[in-house]
Amino acid sequence: MAKPSKKRFELSIREINYIKKQLGITKIEDVDKAAMKRLKEKLKTLTDSRIQKKTKFKIWDIIICTILAVLFNANDWEDIHDFVETHYKWLREFLLTTGGIPCTKTYERVFAIIDSKELESIFTEFLLTFSISSTDNDIINLDGRVNRGSFRNETSYNEKVKPLNVLNAYSNKYGICLASEQIDDKTNEITAIPDILKIFNVKGNVITWDALNTQTDNVEAVVGLKGDYVVPIKGNQGNFYNDLILYFDEKKLEMIKAGQTRTAYLDYKEKRGENIIYYEYYQTEDIKWYFDRKKWEKLNSIGLVKKTIDNGKETKVEYRYYISSLFLNIELFSKAIRNHWSVENKLHWHLDFTFKQDDNTTVNKPALMNLELVKKLCLGILNKVKPFYNNISLRRIRKILSYNFEKGLVDIMCYLSLIQKSNF
Repeated sequence: MAKPSKKRFELSIREINYIKKQLGITKIEDVDKAAMKRLKEKLKTLTDSRIQKKTKFKIWDIIICTILAVLFNANDWEDIHDFVETHYKWLREFLLTTGGIPCTKTYERVFAIIDSKELESIFTEFLLTFSISSTDNDIINLDGRVNRGSFRNETSYNEKVKPLNVLNAYSNKYGICLASEQIDDKTNEITAIPDILKIFNVKGNVITWDALNTQTDNVEAVVGLKGDYVVPIKGNQGNFYNDLILYFDEKKLEMIKAGQTRTAYLDYKEKRGENIIYYEYYQTEDIKWYFDRKKWEKLNSIGLVKKTIDNGKETKVEYRYYISSLFLNIELFSKAIRNHWSVENKLHWHLDFTFKQDDNTTVNKPALMNLELVKKLCLGILNKVKPFYNNISLRRIRKILSYNFEKGLVDIMCYLSLIQKSNF
C-alpha cells in the first residue's frame, strides 16, 4: 500500500483495515500488545509510597484509566470516574482493575502521591517514540501557565490558596511539552529556568522565553549547556533597552536593508482578518559599541522586528528588540522569534480550551500537576493522529472518540504504530 500523501493523511476504511491487519491490531485485546502495554510497563516503575499490603488499586491501572478517560473527553476527576464506571467491563479486558471501581477522591489521592518528574519522564519518552527523526535544530519555548481554577480567596473558613503555576518547555520540533516545573508565581519563572533547562537536551537547540526572563543568569545557563538563545529585551533591562532603541534608528534600518556588511534582513507579509501585517526582521553582528556586552554570555548578535499593521484605515507600527547567541542567520533568528508563541498557541491554549484545565477547581497541587501531565500526554497523542482525522479540531476528535471507545482506541493505536513504522 502506498504511503499516504503528506498533505492528506486521512485514510479510507479499506486502507485502515489493511493497516490494522498488517500491524496485528484488530480488536481491543490487541491494544495491550501494542503501545499501551509498553506504557503500562513503564508506569509500573513509578515510586509508590503506599503500604502495599493495604493497597487496593494498582497505580498503573489508575493512570491508564485516567489517560483513556481524558483522551475520550473527560476533563476532571468526576468525568474520569464516570468514564471508568460506564466502561468498566470494557476496561477489564486489558487492565487488572483490582479492587473494583475507584471513587472520585481515590483518583485525586493516588495522583497526589505520584512523583511528577518520574511521570513526565515516562510520558515524554512515550511520545518521542512516535516523533519524526530529524537533525534540524529544535526551537524550545519556555513560558509559565497559571491554573486559575485552583485559586482560592481567603475567607473566614479558609486560608488563601495560590493557583498552580507551571513553567513549561515546548518543543517545536516534536510538537510536545518536553518538561514542566512547578513554581510559586510568575516572577519565580526567572529562578526556575536554570532548573528546567537541566531536564531536557539543550545542546544544539535554540531557547526562547519572554522579556521577563531575559536575565544574565538564564542566558549563562543556556550557554553552559551548549545551547543558543534568541530572547527579547524590554524596559526591565533599562539602559540596554534604551541603547538598542537608539542604535536601531531609521538610518541604521535602511543600511541593514540595503545589505550592510555583517547584517541580514528578511521580510514577509500575512493577512489576518481585515488586517495586513508586514514583518521585517533585522539582525546584525555589530555589537562592539555596547560597553557591557561581556555581561551577556556568548552575545553574538542583536536584532529587531518591525511589525506594521494596516487595517485599511490606519497603520500601526511596533518594534521589538532581541539579543542572541546566534551568528548571522536571519532564517533561524526569525523562525525562533515567530515560533516562540507556539508554547501559548499549541500548548497553553489547548490545555484551557480543549481540556478545560482552568475549569478544574482542585486545590491539591501535586494531584492537579499530574493531571495536567496526563492532559499534555493526550494533547501530544491527539496532535500525532490529527492528520488521520482530516486535521479537524482536537476538541472534535475527542468527541468522535467518545462515541465509540473501543473502535477509537484501536484506531489511535493503529495510527501511532503506523507513524512509528513509517516515520512520517
